[in-house]
Amino acid sequence: MRATRVAVVILLGALLLASQSGAAQRFENVPEAKPADQAAPAAGIKIGVINFQLAMANTQEGKKASDDLRAQFSPRQAELEKVQRELNDLQNQLRTQGNTLSDEARVQLVRQGEQKRKLAQRLDQDMRDDIQDAQEQLVNRLGTKLKRVIDLYGADKGFHIVLDYSQSNTVAFFTPAADITEDVVRLYDQAYPVQAAQPPAQPPAPRPAAPPRSNPPPK
Repeated sequence: MRATRVAVVILLGALLLASQSGAAQRFENVPEAKPADQAAPAAGIKIGVINFQLAMANTQEGKKASDDLRAQFSPRQAELEKVQRELNDLQNQLRTQGNTLSDEARVQLVRQGEQKRKLAQRLDQDMRDDIQDAQEQLVNRLGTKLKRVIDLYGADKGFHIVLDYSQSNTVAFFTPAADITEDVVRLYDQAYPVQAAQPPAQPPAPRPAAPPRSNPPPK
């Protein structure tokens, strides 16, 4: 039997770049392309492009949220790896000592291995489900604010259309000058600054010991 293994770092590294769970943000109310004979003249139309998912990941808030989630799930990843190591040890023991074990001992090892396998699968699936829930909440929160920043930026810079090229087939061609991703990330960080972690409070310094009181000389 082969233990199922989940790589939390990989999952969290792709946390803000996932699109299969409905997390990818798309712009609404973008006019559909018209036939050539009905299309508006291109002159004067200002179009920008943005990698929406990359922008979320590169904001200071997105980076901090990813680090926080990685720290949140690291203990559970460590627990899963511990169970998997125990399962591997049981499998190795059964493989190397199987011929010398009594029937009762062999059955006991098989039973323990099956329990560890089921436990590893449950821990794996529970963690995957919780990561997905956390991912959706995070992307919805960041995406809503990022869309607001894009609206403000687009209006300020006079863009008529901003297209999302998070998926490679969304935009066929654009020049680097049309990419507003970095500008939007910079504006997002200004609009939603991340509070720096406060250092732990230092305990008050101990008061110096009072000098010993000398007894007055006898009269």
